[in-house]
Amino acid sequence: MTSDDTRPDLPRVPPQFERAPDSGQAGESGQTGDSGQTGESEEGRESRLRPLDRRVLQAIALLCAVPAILALHWVDETNNIEKNLKPPEKVTTVPPGKVGELVGARWVVMKRATAQPLAARAQQGSNDVTELRLTVGVRPGDAASAIAVGAYGLVFRFVDGEGRVWTASKVRGKDPRAGVAMALTVKGTVPRAKADSLELEIRAPKASRKKGEPRLSLRFEH
Repeated sequence: MTSDDTRPDLPRVPPQFERAPDSGQAGESGQTGDSGQTGESEEGRESRLRPLDRRVLQAIALLCAVPAILALHWVDETNNIEKNLKPPEKVTTVPPGKVGELVGARWVVMKRATAQPLAARAQQGSNDVTELRLTVGVRPGDAASAIAVGAYGLVFRFVDGEGRVWTASKVRGKDPRAGVAMALTVKGTVPRAKADSLELEIRAPKASRKKGEPRLSLRFEH
């Protein structure tokens, strides 16, 4: 009598499942499979790159870095241009009635007055403007100073306390002479409401500024 005859209710186990698989072999094969898929290092991937691919990646990295380098170079060049176009200035404030020195000459504001603008300027809205005239005394210290005072390089302008500027010009008169005091007239069209508060500013010629030094100016308070 067999077991099938005595225990008919139990199913028959197929022969291929009667012996459990070797756990050691299964674990070893599973570990090998995992390491083959996930255990590879980044160095391994890079080492598999062909030389041509590696050079392409290096070229892309270089192209990404170039814009940053060019931007820094552009900023540096822009700063240099701005320094050359707008050199630093040194403004000396001169109290009312006092003497200031510029381009080797001594300057003082002697008188101020207003007048109606010329007919060519008396257009619509002329009631809102006036011609401001300042009489300025100047004495050049030497021949070079006399040339600088008589040259067109000097800049005259009227300024207010908020930094706004109005162009002024020097009325041509006698030629300056070394050691000789003379009076000249500076005039400009300005808003009538500001005529009594504007200050005269005289700027040295650009050519007189030495490299690395600021451009000098006198500002006469009123």
